[in-house]
Amino acid sequence: MVTSNSYLNLITKYAPRPITSESESTKAQQVIDSLLDRSHLSKDESDYLNVLGTLVYEYENSQPIVPDIY
Repeated sequence: MVTSNSYLNLITKYAPRPITSESESTKAQQVIDSLLDRSHLSKDESDYLNVLGTLVYEYENSQPIVPDIY
């Protein structure tokens, strides 16, 4: 049985893939934010959040550092 909070259902709504653009990063961050807004996460939701967070982190660390102008 697939519940609305199952990992399979979560990845069907937004499939975690390597992030290659700012728009993909923004979409992943929106999904992350929607999960963080909940008061309690299931194990599947927590695992999914971890995967998305890792993908966003990897994308952000792959971007060139913009130096401060000050």
